Amino acid sequence: MGKMIREQSLPGLLLTLLCLALVSWSAGSQEPQQEQASEKLASEEQASQEQANQELASEELVGGIQGSTETEENAQPAKPDTSTWLCELCPYNYGLSGNILIGAQYVSDDFFEFGNFRGLEDEGVFADADVDLQYRTEQADYIRIYGENLGIDSRTLTAKGGRQGVYGVWLEYDEIPYYRADDTQTVFTGAGTANQVLPPDWVRADNSDEFSALQSSLRDVNIRQQRQSAGLGFAFYLPEHWHYRADFKRTTKQGDRIQGAAFIFRASELAAPVDYETTQINIAIGYGRDRWELEAGYNLSIFDNRDQALRFENPFTGIFGASLGEMAREPDNEFHQFTLSGSWRQSRWLSLAGQVAFGFIDQDQQFLAATVNPNLINPDLPRTNLDGEVNTRAMRLRLTSNPFNRLTARAQFTYDKRDNDSPRDSYVQVITDTFVTDARINEPFSHERYNVDTSLDYRLFSFLKLSGSFKHQETKRVLQEVRNTDTQLYSFRIQATPFHRLSLSVDLNRENRDNDLDPALLGPQENPSLRRFHFAEKDRDSLRATLDYAILDNLYAGLYMEIADEDYQDTQIGLSDARDESYGLDLSATFGEHISAHAFYARESLKAVIRGADNITGAAWQAQTDDDFNTLGFGIDFIELPGKWVRAVLDFSYATADGDIRIDKQRSNSPAFPQLETERFTLEASLERELYNNLNLRFAYLVARLTEDDFFRDDVNPATVPTLLSLGEGTPDKTVHVISATLRYTFQ
Repeated sequence: MGKMIREQSLPGLLLTLLCLALVSWSAGSQEPQQEQASEKLASEEQASQEQANQELASEELVGGIQGSTETEENAQPAKPDTSTWLCELCPYNYGLSGNILIGAQYVSDDFFEFGNFRGLEDEGVFADADVDLQYRTEQADYIRIYGENLGIDSRTLTAKGGRQGVYGVWLEYDEIPYYRADDTQTVFTGAGTANQVLPPDWVRADNSDEFSALQSSLRDVNIRQQRQSAGLGFAFYLPEHWHYRADFKRTTKQGDRIQGAAFIFRASELAAPVDYETTQINIAIGYGRDRWELEAGYNLSIFDNRDQALRFENPFTGIFGASLGEMAREPDNEFHQFTLSGSWRQSRWLSLAGQVAFGFIDQDQQFLAATVNPNLINPDLPRTNLDGEVNTRAMRLRLTSNPFNRLTARAQFTYDKRDNDSPRDSYVQVITDTFVTDARINEPFSHERYNVDTSLDYRLFSFLKLSGSFKHQETKRVLQEVRNTDTQLYSFRIQATPFHRLSLSVDLNRENRDNDLDPALLGPQENPSLRRFHFAEKDRDSLRATLDYAILDNLYAGLYMEIADEDYQDTQIGLSDARDESYGLDLSATFGEHISAHAFYARESLKAVIRGADNITGAAWQAQTDDDFNTLGFGIDFIELPGKWVRAVLDFSYATADGDIRIDKQRSNSPAFPQLETERFTLEASLERELYNNLNLRFAYLVARLTEDDFFRDDVNPATVPTLLSLGEGTPDKTVHVISATLRYTFQ
């Protein structure tokens, strides 16, 4: 039958049992009071109706006295009797409501990429459990429990409770798996840890195909990560207009990832460790009145990397005795931020909202030695750690006004400053533990950014609305080749509804970016002709049009089209120009009250030209990329089928992606690279039948297929590239089937 049902992680299981126990206890404690509550509600409604009738009678009596001199023709008509009126959408479902789903699902094959984010990567049987329960009382007390995929590694569970408008408490837990590859192999002992060594019988060589012990030393290693998050919080809303809230969240990420480890011209791929922990705390206190509110908050984020360094041995013959390498991992750091935000609404004519934030980042992780190669002179470091500190300042102010019924005006000012106060020192460079080079001074980048954004919306006619906006952004930088950048963005929109079945909109955008580039400020190893795409001068024009049309009363269609052109006029080395085209169509239909269907198709094309050079003084070349994406799908949903079949759903999606890369050099045309291709489709179907009152049986089937052609990975084994010892990651080409049967119990 394959693998046994997977064990749940202890935190997820405990949280599930605790929340379900709370709901069961709450429901049990309130059941004896439900009949009394119903009688009390009916009594209160009757008393309210009698009071309303008395008030109506008094009003009629007063009106009769005051209007006794009026003629009968001018008398006011009697008010309608609302005692029998019903509001179908108004009543709450007091007590316990919702459903619990428990069952099992079978996965036909091991398929690592299919399990990515789903948690179904192995063949075998897995638990299938969901919960969505809510308990509410007439006094506005409530408990809400929601959970998905509780039996597998992609589970989510949240529990919320409190009294509406008075206080609230919540607890949340979730897991997200990421699966990269299960066909990778390595020769390193300790793969996935911070210390990776070669086998005792390893014989170094100049090229990977000369490793005599390679085949006997290879062993399987999976590249995967698991992220787990747990959090809790509370909020209080006091009668005196005050409110308080606080929440705590801790996230861990564990596993491994692919990382390159180089020694000059030769490199290895490692299963590098991932072992992070992030803690976040948010606290706020606020005060609000009818027209204004104010809130002060504090945010803390602490990042802890349990691995300070990654050490690895060199499988190749090392230059200058470079047999061991070491790389620093992401450093521990803390971020503190204080915020003050508020809003004020004078009337419908004017409203203001704003926020001010002050923060700082600390990073004082201990430095590693400049090299671990005993054959090199180990340069002295100017300090034991960076003692890094970054101060942040941010401000945003937004004004909204409706001077006329047809006109809405908005203006927003944003200020953002990042001041890197980390000390500057001269560090002697050691390149990949192989040789020592000249000293360089670290460059703590800083920036200051201003944004002014204005817009106007005017309804010219009942069926026509015009909108326009202008945005200006100015950025000042320190220690970079571009010190000042000015960006202007102009936008114009037309929204029209010529008749009740048709609505359309057209958006036009123009973006222009200028800078004061000084190539002399580029680093010594940078080509002076380089233009970084996020700094370079740019012109961008885009057009987007959408159309929604009700073909029939039960058939709707939507179309969209978007075209964008980017031109980097002064680029000699870097991204030169790009074009993005997108088109789409979607249809939806209803057939009676119990059948609905939808279908869609979307296409996107991305083209770009990139200019480069072999080195600072080498021959120029030009690369062209052409990527096409196609996505289509359809689905149909049947509700309340004949007999005891209550629902049937069918959903299909299909997507392809193709990529072409071509590089042309001066006086020669290089052959195109093999095409990159990805194809994916999924088909999901489910059928649900009523067994007993409130108990249903649900069957579901899923088939998924994923194939890829990637010349970067196809047929690239550990020793295929002479100067690279790779992990041999391949491309997926597999189909998987998932069958499930579950019971759903509904509380009403």
